[in-house]
Amino acid sequence: MIFHPVEEAFKEAVAQGVFPGAVVLVGKGDEVVFERAFGHRSLVPEKSPMQLETIFDLASLTKPLATTIATMLLVREKKIRLEDRVTRFFPNFGVFGKTHVTFRHLLAHCSGLPAWKPYYEDIVKGEREGKINFVASRAAKSYVFEQIHREKSLASPGTQGLYSDLGFMLLGEVIEEVTGWTLDRYCQDKVFKPMGLRSTSFVDLTLLRTRRLQPVAEMIAPTEQCPWRKKVLCGEVHDDNAYAMGGVAGHAGLFSSAR
Repeated sequence: MIFHPVEEAFKEAVAQGVFPGAVVLVGKGDEVVFERAFGHRSLVPEKSPMQLETIFDLASLTKPLATTIATMLLVREKKIRLEDRVTRFFPNFGVFGKTHVTFRHLLAHCSGLPAWKPYYEDIVKGEREGKINFVASRAAKSYVFEQIHREKSLASPGTQGLYSDLGFMLLGEVIEEVTGWTLDRYCQDKVFKPMGLRSTSFVDLTLLRTRRLQPVAEMIAPTEQCPWRKKVLCGEVHDDNAYAMGGVAGHAGLFSSAR
């Protein structure tokens, strides 16, 4: 079999503890030509087998699979242009050397914005000091956007490549500003649904908390033990800033099965 070496490699990786489990899917044209589940979905409190339908935290794959596609749809609809400056929508962004940053710069990771900042720390601190339900709230999300607007540029736009979560957080804000929809709703209606991605979505933690709901843990692969959330994360975005923003952000937050 052509995929026998693939199967053996994943079986060996699971046996050696490289990772607890995985789902591998290979497509050719419109057909799935190989699909297998290996190992375990979770190891604690007890082992449970990996399933083909298991949902994973896609982490930074959110950037190309959701935010980039959504941005390019807005370009196609002529609601924004790649050469538009961010200040067209957020005038206060144009401080500390960021006046000439365009959407093209954000998409290409050459805007001059820092790679990452621990905004979640201020949000967690704020909740501990009395801001009830501040973590994973709309207010926390607005706070993060305000901080990005005030960031100092590390380089002139277009002169240096630096992979930046902040740039894609900002694109998420732009999408919401232009469409009047939340990022998750826009992506669900305009990206995932037309593509037939029935198992792909954001997990809106703010909505879950409001309705007192919990993700179905049996369908989701846990990520890891979070030291400050003090639990194994399952159905809750692993990225700290995305979590503090409510689970829906332009840089992280997407969940999906292999299909």
